[in-house]
Amino acid sequence: MFADFARIADVLEKLPDKRLAIAFSGGVDSVTLARAAEIVLGKENVLLLFADSCFAPANEKAFALEWAQARKLECVAVPFDPLAIPEIAANTVKRCYFCKKALYTALLREAEKRNFTVLADGENLDDQADYRPGRAAADELDIRHIFVEAKLNKAMIRDLAHDFALPNNQAPASACLASRIPCNIAITPELLQKADSAENILLAMGFAGSRVRIYQDMAKIEVAPEELEKFWKVRQDVLAKFQSFKVKSIALDLNGYKRGAVNGSETPEA
Repeated sequence: MFADFARIADVLEKLPDKRLAIAFSGGVDSVTLARAAEIVLGKENVLLLFADSCFAPANEKAFALEWAQARKLECVAVPFDPLAIPEIAANTVKRCYFCKKALYTALLREAEKRNFTVLADGENLDDQADYRPGRAAADELDIRHIFVEAKLNKAMIRDLAHDFALPNNQAPASACLASRIPCNIAITPELLQKADSAENILLAMGFAGSRVRIYQDMAKIEVAPEELEKFWKVRQDVLAKFQSFKVKSIALDLNGYKRGAVNGSETPEA
């Protein structure tokens, strides 16, 4: 831990004015960065900016705001309406680029209002090997990637989160709800709500980190490969609980869920 934290501290201590705004999702990456920044820079020099949009799962928003309040860190829920932007709502393969460009522009504006000149995200070394069209937008706006600069990957971040005793240190990777809608299917609030509600059902049944892709009138369920046998035993219960979503068919992906498996094809940054 100490060597990894020392590298982060070195990057943070060299920030202009030693102040940092963070694009804060409430996931393990952004929470770990927030805690590290709190230790190195002090609470008063850390600003957490949560993008309050229809793309954010409800349970993640609740956790993000509650954790920040418990730590007494300033956290601002910044209203963001991605579906008002045609390039995002159309859900092409470049959706994430347009979304991150608009989102980070809004967060930068909020940060500058509060006299924070540097905005960082939670990207790490492993993310650089993944298909992420939103990264180009972040780089165009000079968003800092503190973990990349400190040469930390996901495993190192989870180790830090464990050592920090963060409550979500073992939480599965997440992504915005738009990633549940395959490319070139227009995104609507109704489809997003279906995906969020369906995944919450699976979570309550013990399937952490599952995905439910919504193909208009079909729902495709992805659970971890090691949980496929468990899922098969409760499939009738799942079918009963999914009836309210008014889909014509429900499919199970026999490959199981694997992060990034559909990146660059069906839906980006999934």
